[in-house]
Amino acid sequence: MNAPPSSLPSFFLKPGELFVAERPCLVSTLLGSCVAVTMCGCGVGAICHALLPACRGDGTDCPERFRHVECAVAGMIEAFGRRGVPAGEIEAKIFGGAEMFRAGRGESVGRQNIDRAGEMLAAAGIRVAAADVGGARGRKILFCPHTGEVYLRRLNGMTHRQAWNGAAP
Repeated sequence: MNAPPSSLPSFFLKPGELFVAERPCLVSTLLGSCVAVTMCGCGVGAICHALLPACRGDGTDCPERFRHVECAVAGMIEAFGRRGVPAGEIEAKIFGGAEMFRAGRGESVGRQNIDRAGEMLAAAGIRVAAADVGGARGRKILFCPHTGEVYLRRLNGMTHRQAWNGAAP
């Protein structure tokens, strides 16, 4: 991963969080089956780190609303709208959604997260400019909200057995 400017204030985005900025800074996060969606437009940048595709509630009173892709993306769109940025001026990128865990016969949680993010953005008329999704490896990303740039590094794969016994991957 090429290094972004290190003189900027930096923040670490934890799972279930959303970050909106109108000033230069760096936001980093680590992803497995979770999805990060970045949005940038008209001097505003935002990123979310969502764990699950859908919220069981209506998304308005959920205390953990940014844990869910549909609620987090809706929250980001609302944040841009409050700042007067129309959906047509927003550029989005999607990252993560690795198949870290198998969930029976259906699609993995990672795949469901990716699909839901794409559906939400398409429904809002927001263009997806780039994506690095799926696969079996996690990702570390650094997002520059003021430019929309994303620096990405794929992490080494590791099985659960290797993780528990400390063996090198």
